[in-house]
Amino acid sequence: MNIGIDIDDTITCTYETLLPMIAFNYGMDLKKLFLQKPTYKMLHSILPNYENFVLQNFSTMAKIVPLKPNVVNVLTRLKDQGHRIIFITSRNNLEYGDPYKLSYNYLKMNNIPFDKLIVNVKDKAKECVMEGIDLFIDDNTKHCKAVLKSGIPTLQFANSFVSENSKVKRVNSWDEIYQKVQEMYA
Repeated sequence: MNIGIDIDDTITCTYETLLPMIAFNYGMDLKKLFLQKPTYKMLHSILPNYENFVLQNFSTMAKIVPLKPNVVNVLTRLKDQGHRIIFITSRNNLEYGDPYKLSYNYLKMNNIPFDKLIVNVKDKAKECVMEGIDLFIDDNTKHCKAVLKSGIPTLQFANSFVSENSKVKRVNSWDEIYQKVQEMYA
């Protein structure tokens, strides 16, 4: 089976790493910022010069962002079972400089097994169809709904800043993803 997986906030704790950086950079109260649960789209609209902040910080942050608990173990087990792991990310040149090199090095440095890495993806549904993806995992509701609409089973990694959507199956951990894969494709 071909499993398509997003990177930020799906295998990594990007949001939890980004908010303290924003609080520090903008002189904001971190607890209040976390309580607001701002979406990425909100951050773009409410923070002055956010684009400059992104350009100056995303490449550095992406190198140090921690992984979600047990992701390496689960992906290793899935790979050992013969599944293909294909990372499909929206990481782009504008925000990350060289998103392929940055992401590839991060995955290798963290011993994350994978067969293919695709960056700069604007239409994940189209990419999933082209890659023959059998299951797609992402935190972004828009991407999950689009991929699901194309007929590909989808799991949405739940995050505090993403609202629930009844059309998309949500998962809360990589252990739960492993269980779902075993149920779906055993």
